[in-house]
Amino acid sequence: MLITERRNKILELVNNQGSIRVADLAKSLDVTTETIRKDLAFLSSQGLVQKKFGGAIAVNDVTDRPPLEREFEFWEEKSAIAQYAQSYIAGNNVIFIDSGSTMMTFVKYLPKDLEITIVTNSFSAVDHLVKTNNVVYFLGGEVSNVTMSTSGLWATNALNSIKIDVAFLGTSGFQSHNGPTSKQFVNAQIKKEIIAHSAQNIVLADNSKFVSNAVLQYAGWREIDVLITDSKAPDELVQSLRKQTEVVVV
Repeated sequence: MLITERRNKILELVNNQGSIRVADLAKSLDVTTETIRKDLAFLSSQGLVQKKFGGAIAVNDVTDRPPLEREFEFWEEKSAIAQYAQSYIAGNNVIFIDSGSTMMTFVKYLPKDLEITIVTNSFSAVDHLVKTNNVVYFLGGEVSNVTMSTSGLWATNALNSIKIDVAFLGTSGFQSHNGPTSKQFVNAQIKKEIIAHSAQNIVLADNSKFVSNAVLQYAGWREIDVLITDSKAPDELVQSLRKQTEVVVV
């Protein structure tokens, strides 16, 4: 078993059981306890599990972390996803860019002179987009100092007057769900509104999202046109999702 596959399996076991002992993981995966401890140290550094004496526990499914804290986690994977996602943008498009660390990566690869219209509720995205020659609209609303984005009634009312060609959406872990998720109700709500006003909805998700969890599902996979992920995503889960939506592995 490759190291990435093993760590994905560890995440799956921890999330399914809530907590697990090092000795049990070592026995289940047929590796040494020292190997498991190194794996848990890595997963803990990525914020995917919480280490405890003799084992690990699942991270709180409700707790979200600021995008800046997560920006360089799975950086290579997010970069590959973000670069490929650019191919879905055509001239004169109206696109929506969601909040989140993957979206921060996405905007960094966005050409400055595409001559498109961009709508976003992400402060992090706007900070970069104002340096481009594209037309940029920012949704007002209630401000979250965690996700660094806006949501609520003002934001959803603004969306009622907009028609979006392509929406690029983020997601929290969806291992226990049948669609992309959010850890906060207000963020799930605005994502649902975006989907309702967009002709094409594309979710960007690195491999860690397949084996971690969040609380709120904001859409079913059949409402999503394309899921773009990386080559380390669990193949069995990718094949299962392809029964419901298009999955692109980069």
